[in-house]
Amino acid sequence: MGTRTDQEHMTETNTEMSVGPYLKQLREAQGHTLEQVSLRIKYSVPQIQALEQERWDALPDGAPVRWLVRSYGRFLNVEDQAIQSMLDAAFPESVRAEMSTAHKMQWEAEDMALYVEPRQRTWIWWLIAIVLLVVVVFYAIDQGWIPDSWLVFDWLKALRQ
Repeated sequence: MGTRTDQEHMTETNTEMSVGPYLKQLREAQGHTLEQVSLRIKYSVPQIQALEQERWDALPDGAPVRWLVRSYGRFLNVEDQAIQSMLDAAFPESVRAEMSTAHKMQWEAEDMALYVEPRQRTWIWWLIAIVLLVVVVFYAIDQGWIPDSWLVFDWLKALRQ
C-alpha cells in the first residue's frame, strides 16, 4: 500500500485525470486522512479540500497554489515535475504566466546593495560620553586636580571641601 509501483500504476491509468482528483485518489490509496495531510504539510483542511475538488477560487492566487501542490505531492511521494505538469495542464496559459511571476518581487537598486549602513543610535553614545565626562570632572574636582581659579561656581568650590 503506497509503494512506488502503485503510484506508477495510478499515474499510467490516470493520465487524463486532473491534479486535484489525482491527489485525492492517491491520498486515499495510501490511507491518509485530510487531517494527517494538513498537519504534515501545514495547510488547512479546507485548502486541501479545495485543491482536491479543484475549487481554484477558494485558494490563494499564484505561487502559493504551486507550493501547496508541491508540498502535497512530496507528502504523497509524487515527482515534482509530474505534479507540476498536471497543475499546468489545469490552467490556461495566461493563468500559468501569472502564477509563475506572481511571487517575484520588483527590487530597487538600493535593495540590492552589497553593504547596508547599520542604523545606529548615536544619541545613546553621546549620552554615555557626556555622563562619563561629568563623572571624570567631578572626580577630578574631588581629588583636587583642578585649580580653584577654574571653579567659577561656588557650589563647585564647595565640592572640594
